[in-house]
Amino acid sequence: MEDAGVSRAVFIHTGTFYGWDNRYVMDSTKQYSEWATGVVTLSPDNPQHHEVLQDAVQNYSIRGLRGTSDQNGQISSIAVRKLWILARDLGITVNCMVTDDLGRLYEIELMSRQFDELNIVIDHCFMLNTVRKTEETLIALERLAHQPNIHAKLTSGTHGSARVYPHEDMHVPLKRVIDAFGPERCVWGSNFPNALWSKGTTYVQNLSLFTDELGLSQWEQEQILGGTAERLWFP
Repeated sequence: MEDAGVSRAVFIHTGTFYGWDNRYVMDSTKQYSEWATGVVTLSPDNPQHHEVLQDAVQNYSIRGLRGTSDQNGQISSIAVRKLWILARDLGITVNCMVTDDLGRLYEIELMSRQFDELNIVIDHCFMLNTVRKTEETLIALERLAHQPNIHAKLTSGTHGSARVYPHEDMHVPLKRVIDAFGPERCVWGSNFPNALWSKGTTYVQNLSLFTDELGLSQWEQEQILGGTAERLWFP
């Protein structure tokens, strides 16, 4: 981070490894709260996780919930709604993580309208890539961009690419997302640990993709690389 000139971080709990056990991200966020915050991943089907979320926000400097589908694959069910309502009441952001399930598009749109005070981030932009469902994914994102409380996390620039850095095949898709949402509702992500998620692209290259390769203006870079994250997770 320091070598790349990055001064703050949002730690994301990865359910693929830790399941629903958020102790690592909570403890890390609390330890480094001067420059970091965190996002917990909780089960909408477990009522006890409401208490976990409240504790995480109040005692561990957590500022986000990774909002996943319920056990039936729905994102607008009563169980999910209850967790998102709590997130709204706690004043935190929801990272909506449904991988590439575009079937949840209308549910997400509905939730964003019903909870218009809740900031929602589409995690990994529905796993946007250049191999499958590229146009369908972009159309879905462009539709959601009409909702002013929905944001796009632009992490697909590396892991969605079929090429090595500088991932030329993802430049046009990324620019379409930025044009749809506006830089002030787009946020960069490092894909750390990069050896696992970035197909050989380093942390610094994940950053230079946006500073050197996409042709973004200084203002656009300031929003995507800092301003949006400040508003969402460091109010």
